[in-house]
Amino acid sequence: MRRIPLALVAALCATVAAVAPTAPASASTSDMPAVTLAACPSIPAGHDPAVTTIVYRVARNFNANDKVTLSAFEAGWVESHLNNLPCGDKTSLGVFQQRWDYGWGTQEQIMDPVYASTQYVTRAITCDRNNPGYSAGQVAQCVQRSGFPDRYDQVAAKARTLLNEAARTAAIAGGSPTDVNGDGRDDILTFTQNALADVYVSTSTGTAFAGTSVKWNDFFSIGGETATTGDVNGDGKDDIITFAHSNTGDVYVGLSTGTSFAGGAKWHDWFAPGAEIGAVGDVNGDGKDDIVAFTHNPSGDVYVALSTGTSFGPGQKWHEFFAPSGEYPAVGDVNGDGRADLITFTQGSASAADVIVALSTGTSFGPGLKWHDLFAVGTELPRVGDVNGDGKADIVTFTCDANADVYAAVSNGAAFVGTTVKWNDFFCTAGEFPYLADANGDGKDDIVVFTKGATNDVYVGISTGTGFLGGAKWHDFFGLNGEATL
Repeated sequence: MRRIPLALVAALCATVAAVAPTAPASASTSDMPAVTLAACPSIPAGHDPAVTTIVYRVARNFNANDKVTLSAFEAGWVESHLNNLPCGDKTSLGVFQQRWDYGWGTQEQIMDPVYASTQYVTRAITCDRNNPGYSAGQVAQCVQRSGFPDRYDQVAAKARTLLNEAARTAAIAGGSPTDVNGDGRDDILTFTQNALADVYVSTSTGTAFAGTSVKWNDFFSIGGETATTGDVNGDGKDDIITFAHSNTGDVYVGLSTGTSFAGGAKWHDWFAPGAEIGAVGDVNGDGKDDIVAFTHNPSGDVYVALSTGTSFGPGQKWHEFFAPSGEYPAVGDVNGDGRADLITFTQGSASAADVIVALSTGTSFGPGLKWHDLFAVGTELPRVGDVNGDGKADIVTFTCDANADVYAAVSNGAAFVGTTVKWNDFFCTAGEFPYLADANGDGKDDIVVFTKGATNDVYVGISTGTGFLGGAKWHDFFGLNGEATL
């Protein structure tokens, strides 16, 4: 069943209802080169999260630096409040109010946020390269050539807030297995997500991640997509999956051979579009990982597409209110029945950082129930995995700040037990990326961190079942800045 990205439609419909184009509604915009749309009587007060996430993902696709990315958010906020508007001044349209009669593309192209963002970002990269002293707002003006050049820098604070929100949405990664060669030990992967779109693997020996990284696929998961892993065909080896998002909603899979990933094959043609969050887990307990989409908006719907072993079936709604906007969703088998369940971290203040679980019945998810009332506060990075080896997924949170603390709460099958316990007191500092993986194959998930930055090291803290040992370096060059690591 094909679904339309709700956030995109809501912004479009609200504006279209107020603004009627002068051409017949049935005409294709690409066939209307002489049509001028009416000016917008107003623009929405708030932004469209689907649009902001697309802008961020496109910027990542082109390895845009922070200044260029911020300039895109400044320009988008000034021009449309980051909504995809089918109206504007004179012939202006879309997120950046680009004009089809000034060489920005056809009306139909400009109304595609991916295309519009690509046009903006590529020009902004050139402007920044030619004018390295420009501020983000000056880069925006260089691209937009507005009659009001000072507007862009004036909204820098708002633009930064929206950029950070979009980055967090794009980076949500609750956890997925990474045993790509089927030897019982989780490995590490990195997706370059640049023009080359390479995928590198370093397999675990049980005490280190082996030698020099090896390229396992040379074109998979371009920038802006969500790359993850899971055993989708049930052969015991974890495969790579990417959610294309944008306007296509495609999902591609590269099956593991044990020594490489096969070429990407489309397994679904409309799933987790726009700003939806894609995840992977075996929700019906048949031994094959399925795909899950959280709409992550006020509706809070959750869709599932079951794996057949060669494709994902139609998307079906399995829950109608779970992990709405601002929460941090994940999947994991928290009660040990062989079926992956839903988990969401509300990530509020110390008085409102709840963890909610909805158990899988095999055909749907049950009601959301509170399993913990103080975990993963604010901007902490939560993960899900079986850290004590009892077959039930537990929860772990990384402060990833100067304290670098790691807390865990283990599942008893009906709740995450008791007060949060510190399992490590120095692991994952600011800017690093934490993960969970059974690196030594003992059945207990360990903590892994990709330092990024100047060192690009990978450290592991082995689980004892009641704590994590101190971090030990398992690789000294893996997962560069801008790459997606698991």
